[in-house]
Order: sequence, then structure tokens, then C-alpha cells
Amino acid sequence: MKRLVCTILGVLLTQLLFGQNDNAHLLVQSPNGKKVMLVWFLKTWNSDITGFDIKRKEGLQDWVKLNTEPIIPGISMKKKLSIVDADKNEVNKLEARLYKLLATHKLKETETASYLQKLITDEKVLHELSDVMAHDYELALMNGFAYIDRTVTKKTDYQYGLFIQGTDKLLARASWNYGEIPDLNTIQEITSKATIKSNGVQIIWDADMNKMKAADVAGFNIYRQGIRLNTKPITAADSKDLSEFTWYDKSAYSTEPIQYSISAASIFGIEGIIKPYTYDPADHPTTYKKPVVTEIASLGYYFKDGISVKWEFPKEDERFLKGFYVEKNSLPAGYTKASSLLEPSARMFIDKTPTGVSSYISFRVIAVYNDRTLFPGVDRLYSYFLVTEPPAPQHIKARLEATNKKNVVHLSWDPLMNGDAVTDHYKIYVSGPADDKFSMANENRPVKANNFNYGVSEGSTGVYKFYVSAIGKSTAESIPSDTVAIDVPAIPK
Repeated sequence: MKRLVCTILGVLLTQLLFGQNDNAHLLVQSPNGKKVMLVWFLKTWNSDITGFDIKRKEGLQDWVKLNTEPIIPGISMKKKLSIVDADKNEVNKLEARLYKLLATHKLKETETASYLQKLITDEKVLHELSDVMAHDYELALMNGFAYIDRTVTKKTDYQYGLFIQGTDKLLARASWNYGEIPDLNTIQEITSKATIKSNGVQIIWDADMNKMKAADVAGFNIYRQGIRLNTKPITAADSKDLSEFTWYDKSAYSTEPIQYSISAASIFGIEGIIKPYTYDPADHPTTYKKPVVTEIASLGYYFKDGISVKWEFPKEDERFLKGFYVEKNSLPAGYTKASSLLEPSARMFIDKTPTGVSSYISFRVIAVYNDRTLFPGVDRLYSYFLVTEPPAPQHIKARLEATNKKNVVHLSWDPLMNGDAVTDHYKIYVSGPADDKFSMANENRPVKANNFNYGVSEGSTGVYKFYVSAIGKSTAESIPSDTVAIDVPAIPK
């Protein structure tokens, strides 16, 4: 048998057909809650299989065979297609299509013995056959891998079984409840964009992957002005998101409004709700505008309240947007999202996520258009220092020494503790006998060591008090050390 079409199953369908532990997989579905359609797929072929029987049982009753003769794999005009479909009109339609496919050499007549030999010796042929049948239920009927049960009358639960012909060897089973029809309402958001050329429109839509799997969805059909555009179900996703599907309508004029509609179709050819969508060029920008970052600034004392990012974007183009994302690159880590999707009217975002000490950060704003185009603005670099408060100096001591008609107070405190990578220098505060107000003693002299000398001029006597604070690399100041007091006497003449 020649392959009718060259298609690639989507990831979901591939898992459905070939991801099972069992070698055979039987699917059942009904378009109206009464007629039951069956199709089966095999991962590998067993040489014992020369044909199939379909059996059915109601509740706890015994299996009852439905087909009057074995369902034999193969392609031949001699086959009785009435074995797989009891409806005379449908059988005539199948036979007419089979004859046309053979006459145009799209199918090659293959007798059963040769057909089975290919399936046994070449697993690739079996998988290619499954691929074709998963997108064309009529071909599954023609090949002897499908069956339609039109004899369901009782409102009850049914079990269907796939058996090797003439035996009780069960290959696969499936259940179906009377009145049950598939939920093919899987299509979610639909959008579009004009292609680069004026005569092209791209339609994009999302689908519920769980519903697709539950309903055995083979792909989607797309219509323009009521005319179907695709010849086989659309399965290809055009992005890393497997739930996103797309179709390029290359013969459409993107300068004019167009009525489209999309529907999901199951492996059995059952079509779901047709969802309409109108493409209107007025809903799409002629050019995509970039958001421009105008300001990056720290908030609060030493960045404690975060970094604000402000940007500009044309007000008149907001109607084309879903919104904005702000992204941050803590160099050289790479860009990550710093915000959720912001409103189209947003022009500022405050980033409060932690950032490394003395690091350079790059921000950019991404415009997210309604047609799913992501348009990033230009990167803007910012130098940011994380606020980390250093530990307070410990065990401050004061010692007095008189030299050259001047008293000197020698201050000292504990050196840096092991692992302290925050402290950069110290500030020394002093209050004299005149009042109790503290002022900085080393305002123009950063102290790096863990000691400091304070000179008291002649005639200045009384009690002096001192404390020390540590200054971090981010300029944050520690809590003060304990206060130490020392009595400075007068220097004798």
C-alpha cells in the first residue's frame, strides 16, 4: 500500500497511539450518541493476526460478535465494505472513493497475504499506516482497521472488544455509554496577524490539551467565508507551546476584513463546534512600536524599597496591546521576567526582587501585542547595590594620653569578624562636656582600621563620650556600638 498523505502526528496524538503499554489500542466514539464508530491501532504486528472480530457486551453479559465475517486487512475492490459499515449509502460512498483512489494511483491494490507480510516485516509501514488512518477514518474502514456499530438500542453501558478473528484472544477493549458524544469544544483564544506580504494572513489559536486527548482530536479544520482551506487536519504547532496552533492563509488579502472559522476534528472525522473569527486589518498596527525605558531609580533609603523602572509608549497604540512585561538581567545571568503581564496603560514597575552586592543590572520592557508579537525595547543598564547592614562594632575602649599640651583619646574596638564581607569603614561620633549632642569626629577622614585617635585641645576638660558605627559597601550604616565615656582633665602648665 502506498502512503496516501505525508503527515506527522502531533505530540499528543503520537503519545495517544504509541505511548501505551499494550500493543493494541482500541478507540470508540459516537457522533450522535447512538451510532458507535471504532478504530484500532497496533504498535507491532503479530503473525497470528490474519483478521479481526469486533465483539460487544452489555453490562455483565457475555461477548457477542458483531461482524458476520472476519474484518480482513488489505486494499482490494473485492472487499465487502458492508462488513465494517451496515449503512448502504455509506458503503456505496466508501466503494466509490476507494475506486477513485485506486484509479488515480493514490492507493495500490494489495492482496491480504502481501499486505500482512509487509506489516509483519516492517514496523515502519505499520506506523505510517496508523498515521494515515488517524487523519482519515474512511481509510481506516477501507484498510480493515475500523468498524461502525449501528445496532445500539438500549440505554446502557457497553464494552467493545477487539479480537483475533475466530478466537477468544482479546487484543484491546474500550467502553462507551449510551448517548455519550465527544466534547470537541477545545478551541480557546483565536487571534491573527498580517504576514509581511500584503496577500497573507496568519491565524493562531490555543487549544485545551486535556480536552484534545479526551476527545481523540486528530487536528483542526479552518474555513474562510465558509470554504474549508485545509485538505487534512491541521496538527502542527508553530511555537514551543504545544497548545498553540497556526495556519497561514497565503491567498488572503490582509488589507480587507475576512471571516474565518475553526473547528476541532476527532480521529473519526467528527467535527466539533465551529468557532467564528473575524480578521480586521484595523485591529493590527502598521508598525510595531518599542517601549522606551526613560528612567531607572532607587526607591527609599539605600534602595530598601526597590528599583523603579519607567518607560514611554504611544498612547494611541495601546489598543493593539495585551500589555507589558518588564525583564531584568542580573549580569551575566541572562534575562528573566521581573513582572507579570502589566496593563497596556502601565508606564512604571517597581522591582523588589533581591540583587547581588555591587552588581550591574540591565532592564528592558517587552510590548506584548494582541497578535502575540513580542516587541522588546532597548536594554538600559543600571548599577545597583544591595542594602546589607554591617554588624555593629563590639567592645569599644577608650584610653587617655597627654602629649605636647594636648590630651589624646585612643579609641579601639574589635577587628572584623571572619566572613565579614560587608563592612567597608567606620564612623566615630563624639560629644563633649559643653552638651550631650553627638557629632561626627571623622567627617572628612574615613576610618578603615579598628582604632581612632581623638585630640582634645588645651583647656577643654570634662567628660567626653564616644560611640562607633560601621558603614557597609552599599553605604548602609550599622546600629551604634556601646557608648564609652572618659574624663579628660586639664593639662598642667
